[in-house]
Order: sequence, then C-alpha cells, then structure tokens
Amino acid sequence: MDVSAFLDHLRGLPWVDEQLAHREDIPSRAASHGELERPLNPHLERGREAAGIRRLYSHQADAINASRNGENVVVATPAASGKSLCYHPP
Repeated sequence: MDVSAFLDHLRGLPWVDEQLAHREDIPSRAASHGELERPLNPHLERGREAAGIRRLYSHQADAINASRNGENVVVATPAASGKSLCYHPP
C-alpha cells in the first residue's frame, strides 16, 4: 500500500477524524556528506568500514564534531537517515 492509499484509509476511520492535521510530500534530495574535524578511534573506523559506511552524512559529521567540542546536540532527520551514528561514536 502506498502512502496516499494508507492516508486515505486512515481518513476513513471514524476515530482518526481531525487527528490528521497536515500531509506534505517532500521530494528526495541528493545526499550531503561531511568531514570530521579529527578521525574516529581506529576501532570505530574499522567498524564503520566493516559495516560498509564509506562516508558520513553531513548531519552525522556535524553532530559528532559538535559533541566532541562539548556542545549540546539535537538531531531531527527522517527515518533511516543514520541518526544512530550521530550519538554512538562520540
């Protein structure tokens, strides 16, 4: 079932009435990669490479850099965008 069909199904349920406030289709965009200010621990680098992760996305690199610099970090990105790599390595 595609997203439109699922939302149409939800709208037809009586208990959903007025709970769905907004729907917006956001087009995909090309990935943006970032660089770390300093390398990860060699064990983490090997694990990243073993997992097939060649480059970090910009939000991952930004979050790791900020965390390592003692900054508070909040990450809000879509599902399956690699948020775990924003907080596990630091």
